[in-house]
Amino acid sequence: MPTAASCTRTARPILRLEAVWGELPISPESAIRHTQFHRALQLATQSENPDESPFIAGPALVAYVSALELVLHLPNPGGYGLFTDELYFLACGEHLSWGYADMPPLTALQAWIVRDFLGDSMLAIRLIPALASVGLVLLTGAIVRQLGGGRFAQVLAAVAVLIAPFYLAVDSYLSMNSVEPLLWMGCALTLIRMIKTGETRLWLWFGVIAGIGLENKDTMAMFGFALMVGLLMTPERRLMNSRWLLIGAMMAMLIFLPNLIWVVQHHFPHVEMLANIKRNRRNVALSPLGFFINCAAGLPHQVFGIGKGLKIAAAQTVARPQPTRNFAGNGDSWAAGHGEQHLRSARPFNAQKACARG
Repeated sequence: MPTAASCTRTARPILRLEAVWGELPISPESAIRHTQFHRALQLATQSENPDESPFIAGPALVAYVSALELVLHLPNPGGYGLFTDELYFLACGEHLSWGYADMPPLTALQAWIVRDFLGDSMLAIRLIPALASVGLVLLTGAIVRQLGGGRFAQVLAAVAVLIAPFYLAVDSYLSMNSVEPLLWMGCALTLIRMIKTGETRLWLWFGVIAGIGLENKDTMAMFGFALMVGLLMTPERRLMNSRWLLIGAMMAMLIFLPNLIWVVQHHFPHVEMLANIKRNRRNVALSPLGFFINCAAGLPHQVFGIGKGLKIAAAQTVARPQPTRNFAGNGDSWAAGHGEQHLRSARPFNAQKACARG
């Protein structure tokens, strides 16, 4: 009687693997490894038990992880004192306007709110960035849950954001960069819900979030451009064939309009500032490969952790009635956003931010 090893050498039997692969020509040894992985996959993506306590459900566990953000940021909000940019933002908060030479008004408004209502303590000044970091962890768990991830996948992705060096840095001081990922991911979650439900009225809320994002930082326009490119490259372009997309765009423009009027009245000072930066060679010129390497090298934790959590959710493309591949537009928009960043010679810092949002 032939042994398993001889069968492997001669016939390479076809073994059926349930779940993701279907029928694949693999050896018995490989079948054992794949079966073990499949069991781990089932554990990671298992649905919530309705009879289970809500205190140990996926959203609750993600909330516990998000609470750790406050533990990380609030006990010692001062660190080494005020960051140089914070002094500028606080000064802008004393002179509120619909725009400034290098930014829209939302960051200055944050500075005015916290100083007027909470005072000048370091805790008050850095409270909004800390709360933004909490929201970012919650949104990460929500996105993974919408993609089909179970408790393990949600917690894994949330922890990846919690310990990511980039977010630990930018969420520790007052700036537009602490709020920006929260708004980008809010748009991403809205889009995912739109794809899952087909409810195009969500474009209205997408427009509201995007409009607030434009009042925070102009790079929201880059995200919108990249998203449209990503959607056009997938069957989900059908969502763009709706009057609600136009209504959402009008809502975003209405929210952004005061800053746009200010920029026009002051002859586009931000464009002039960027041109001066480039003329003085303050930007670092990178090749396309160097641009990508700089991005990936700066964000190892979230590239691995978030990617792993999303891959676990995506592995259910066969078992789920709504394939996760429907969300490929998010990946296409990530690539389009990176290309746009490189074409306009963005700083490596911006490259890392684009990678983080991806």
